[in-house]
Amino acid sequence: MTSARSTMGRRGFLRAMAGAGLSVPALGVLSACGDGGGGGGSLGSGGSGGGDGEVSELIVPTAETPWLPSYRDIVADYEQETGVKVTLKTFPMDGLLTQQANAIQQQSDAFDVFQINERWSGQFYSNGWVQSLAEIDPDFSWESNLMRFDGVGQWDAQRAMTSPDGEPMALPINGNILLFVYRKDLYDELGLELPQTWDELVANGEQAKDAGAVEHGYVLRGKTPTFDFESVLYSYGGSWFADAEGWTPAITSPEAEEALAMFVRMAELGPAEPQTVAQAEAVSVMQSGEALQACLVVAAAAPLEDENASLTAGKLGYAVVPGGPVDQTPVSGTWTLGVPAGIPEERARAAYNFITWLTGQEAMQAWAGYGGVPTRTDVLTEETTEQRPELAAMIESDPLIRAPIRFPFQGQMLQSTERYLGEAVAKSKTVPETLAAIEQDLRRIVDEEGPDS
Repeated sequence: MTSARSTMGRRGFLRAMAGAGLSVPALGVLSACGDGGGGGGSLGSGGSGGGDGEVSELIVPTAETPWLPSYRDIVADYEQETGVKVTLKTFPMDGLLTQQANAIQQQSDAFDVFQINERWSGQFYSNGWVQSLAEIDPDFSWESNLMRFDGVGQWDAQRAMTSPDGEPMALPINGNILLFVYRKDLYDELGLELPQTWDELVANGEQAKDAGAVEHGYVLRGKTPTFDFESVLYSYGGSWFADAEGWTPAITSPEAEEALAMFVRMAELGPAEPQTVAQAEAVSVMQSGEALQACLVVAAAAPLEDENASLTAGKLGYAVVPGGPVDQTPVSGTWTLGVPAGIPEERARAAYNFITWLTGQEAMQAWAGYGGVPTRTDVLTEETTEQRPELAAMIESDPLIRAPIRFPFQGQMLQSTERYLGEAVAKSKTVPETLAAIEQDLRRIVDEEGPDS
């Protein structure tokens, strides 16, 4: 059984796109490059079926990500095992969101699967752009070894938020979470203990700088600070909102002030202008050997361990991020796959079969071997752990993972948090000024775009 097609009107559609940070003129004009010449800007119909009604081809959109090569490899395995052709259509990140939203708005049935960045989850689920997996397969149950990432693939419609207790809407295919990355050789040389708290991280960074071992005691992504800040915020017991039902902003709490003050301290250990450092720059600083430590996503291990690009390859350790007074709270940055609303029943079932196969134990173990980031806790072998220690740290982090911003209005919210948190680490705003500015924006955003607006 498939769910009814989303009935969101064009006004609601444009409003949702504005929430994603996309301008109206951009809709429908972002072009794409398809694998094997299969891509294109216009939206056609989705996959094809054989004469007996069985689906013989799936059209699957994807983004230009670092893990795309490993995705192609595991898709090839699926084609060989099932005989179903999978055509991957690749788009830039914003282009992927736009093309999928266009497919829903135009009712084109262009794709058989939707690939959903974690930040977009609230929009896709609340707008009804994907259908419940339990509607496709009434016997569906979440496998115990498939990581939940604090409910990234589940939606609580009443509370308008993702939840581990929510309706299953999509399955996670890429296990990117925030990890602590450190110079294991220098930690050993200086006799440093692996930090369990942010205070210990700062102390280690200061000691390494004082010893002349590194130029930077830590490198922080101050150009895109929200994601990293959330791990610190939650570890101090802070939150964006006091409660989900009332959507009352709570970012000026004492816990949030302590968290941001620590975040600024961490930035002080790094480059002079932290507000200019995004992920690529942070990875580059760690590759050069100039920094002792950083918090980066699992996928960053690939360039860090590339002997042709990194001076620190083979010298790094990976661990659960440090924590604050409450706990260690790594945030996730995953991708999920869902089934578009309204596509024909046989295509929905074929898409479901692809998604559940891909997230199965055998496929995920193969994907890890191809260099992908799996989403299961039962895929590591002794050989894999030795070759990819970041995966062991990811699985150790599993019970601690917290959700980043996944609200339906995440686009507007990030515009505020990225700006003001960047100003905080640049010290052009004080901690109280920063949090007050964000809270003022959150009140406006909830009034205009919240579930009850």
